[in-house]
Amino acid sequence: MLRKITESPYLNLLSGLILLITSAYETFTTLDQATLGVPHGILVFSIIQIAKAIPEIMHGLTEVREAHEIFEERRESL
Repeated sequence: MLRKITESPYLNLLSGLILLITSAYETFTTLDQATLGVPHGILVFSIIQIAKAIPEIMHGLTEVREAHEIFEERRESL
């Protein structure tokens, strides 16, 4: 059960978006400083996290669409 929650692409996408928003805010508020810090690394990590979650979600949506089409075909044949 815990594995299913931690490997959820929706949870990964949500956490990536939260990290992106918070680190982007912190990065843009400190643009006048010419140093690299933790928010810059978190910004990169969040982009990677989002990029990993999107294909999994798209694959799931494709499977749902295909299952819906099969269901409709079977329903029409009855």
